Amino acid sequence: HNISVVAWFADAVAVMYLGRIVEQGPTQAVLQSPRHPYTRALLSAVPRLEPEHGRETIRLPGDPPSPAAPPPGCHFHPRCPEAMPRCREQYPEWRDVGDGHRARCYLLEA
Repeated sequence: HNISVVAWFADAVAVMYLGRIVEQGPTQAVLQSPRHPYTRALLSAVPRLEPEHGRETIRLPGDPPSPAAPPPGCHFHPRCPEAMPRCREQYPEWRDVGDGHRARCYLLEA
C-alpha cells in the first residue's frame, strides 16, 4: 500500500503543516507510531486495498488557515481534536519520543 512505498524510498520522513515541520524521524517510527495529531489524521486517510477492522478515518473540522496569516500558538490548534488552551498561546518546542523520532506537540509532555 502507499505507506510501504514511502518506507521503501525513505529512511526518514518529516510531516509539515502550514510550512512548519510538526513531526520527523525514522520512517518506520513515524508511520507506525505517529505522535502528532496531524500526522495521525494524515495516515488515517491513506487509502488501503484491504479494509482494516476498527480503523477509523480522522476527519478534521474546519478549513486550514492561511499560511500567510497562521493562527498564534500551534498552527494546527484550530483543527486539532485534542487542542488545549496552551496550544493557542505558544508554539510547542520539539519533544523527543525516542530513537530520533520527535514532534512539536504539548500532548507529548510527561
